[in-house]
Amino acid sequence: MKQYYDSSVDYFAVLGIHYGACERTVKMMYRKMARRYHPDVSTIHDAQKKFQEIAFAYEVLKKHRKTYCLDYEQRSRRKQGATHQGAQANRSAAHSKTKQKTKDYSNQTYHAHRPIHGKDRVITYPLTLRYAIRLLKLGWFYIPGLKVKMRFTRAAFDGKTFRLKAKGYKGLFGGKAGDYLVRFTIQLDGIRFQLEEGDIYGTFNIPQRLIKGGKKLELESPSGRLHFTVPKNYEANQFIKVKNMGLPADAVTKSGDFYVRLVAS
Repeated sequence: MKQYYDSSVDYFAVLGIHYGACERTVKMMYRKMARRYHPDVSTIHDAQKKFQEIAFAYEVLKKHRKTYCLDYEQRSRRKQGATHQGAQANRSAAHSKTKQKTKDYSNQTYHAHRPIHGKDRVITYPLTLRYAIRLLKLGWFYIPGLKVKMRFTRAAFDGKTFRLKAKGYKGLFGGKAGDYLVRFTIQLDGIRFQLEEGDIYGTFNIPQRLIKGGKKLELESPSGRLHFTVPKNYEANQFIKVKNMGLPADAVTKSGDFYVRLVAS
């Protein structure tokens, strides 16, 4: 039985499938490859040879699969054992050679590789003003690539770089990992909104009939709904102050204000 096939050949690989594939997969791939390499239809120069290999592989796996797999796995284990013994012999020889080199260099330790430290990884996240304010209220920002949360403070609006230790590129040969550097760019609508420290300045186009002294208005802004009253004798280009509706406070800085300018549409 063993003489019928070569136990060193992976007949699954001949059919283009992984070792141990089910019978249905074996049959399906055999038919697919047989159609491709059949001498009567194929234009490939070695189609006949390839077709014979495919047919033989299928016959082995169809009729002798159990005994073939046992023989193949036993042969693979023997080969791995020989490779392991050879590797041990090579390591022993290398160790002896290293000892010899140590003696040649006046007992100085010889290192094959020096540690290589990993580089820092710099990532910049663009944020809308509305989303950045939301993160400031939450107090943290989730980094998908690392699956960690980092503190999010008013410093993010000032272009600060946040450093996460040892979260960058890994080192080699025992070298230290680099850091993960995070920066944020706050995207403002320059026509409608401006940011000055913790205060937000916004321009809103509303109907002329609503711009009247004593009129109570409610407007939507990046920091939430603004509720205020139009001052008497209000003039164009004036700003109406809405307290505590600028950037939210954090542990260090108090909340800013929102300054509204009304433009008749």
